[in-house]
Amino acid sequence: MKPEYYTEVHIVDALPNNDIPLTFHCASKDDDLGFHHPKVGDDFHFQFIPRSWPFARTLFFCHFWWGNKQNKFDVYTHHLDVYCSWNVNTISCYWKVQGDGFYMGPSLDDVKKMHDWS
Repeated sequence: MKPEYYTEVHIVDALPNNDIPLTFHCASKDDDLGFHHPKVGDDFHFQFIPRSWPFARTLFFCHFWWGNKQNKFDVYTHHLDVYCSWNVNTISCYWKVQGDGFYMGPSLDDVKKMHDWS
């Protein structure tokens, strides 16, 4: 049974091909979500109940690798909620990993570039 109010974060592999596989590792202060090796089109997602105001300090970060490229950044903080969709009891945040960088938005069809590969 899902809680009354929760946030979900989706990370979708939208890279041009799978000859060079994507690898990422996500975690928070309290939870290690492990290493993931998605195929193109796969949607890795996780849910959590964010900490309530005034202590809205829930933070999840991921480190991404793709060939000789990499980057590490926060995939969820309450400051990123403005890029997510809001439903009655759900906040949904989508990350789309592409060859030129990382995009975020309320759906896969409505994303904004947030980070480049390093």
